[in-house]
Amino acid sequence: MVIIFMILGYLVGSISFAYLFTFFLTGKDIRKIGTGNPGAANVARAIGKKWGIIVWIADTIKGVFPMVIAKNYGITNLILLTLIGCCAVIGHCYSIFLKFKGGKGAATSGGVILYLMPKLFLLVIILWFLVQKINPRSPKLLFSSIIIFLIFLGIIYTKNFIELFFSTLILIIVGAIVNRDVIGEIKTKKTG
Repeated sequence: MVIIFMILGYLVGSISFAYLFTFFLTGKDIRKIGTGNPGAANVARAIGKKWGIIVWIADTIKGVFPMVIAKNYGITNLILLTLIGCCAVIGHCYSIFLKFKGGKGAATSGGVILYLMPKLFLLVIILWFLVQKINPRSPKLLFSSIIIFLIFLGIIYTKNFIELFFSTLILIIVGAIVNRDVIGEIKTKKTG
């Protein structure tokens, strides 16, 4: 049953709203515009902030949707639900509909957090925007944000802390794997 929902998560995640909205509005391929990244930020730059926000919301829902369906079919373990949500993140980053290429998965990962830890969703958005504004390629800044998140996680979710901690760990590992090229660039710039 879990495998079925993991496949569903991947397929839902593979739907590229950045590609679809840009194509239907402009007739262009978002992968050939701006940074070439089929994500909300590139859509905002290419065809307007309003559409970027709409794509960001749609990509966030991609993380939530398969988890909601799985929960309705009786899967209640938070770690299993996180794995299903992570499959949506992987689908976004390696879309079967875009020849296994895609975005960075930030909004879809946010959707997983929104479902698991709704009280911390606003904190995640604030931390993400701060990192983007200050220096998105700073490992220290990213690590500090994760520590702040985990501190608040411990304060707010005392009952489910262990499950949510491991859920967060899984999400971070998946995020690191799908963005290993970005991490590689950071290391190269640091040593170069």
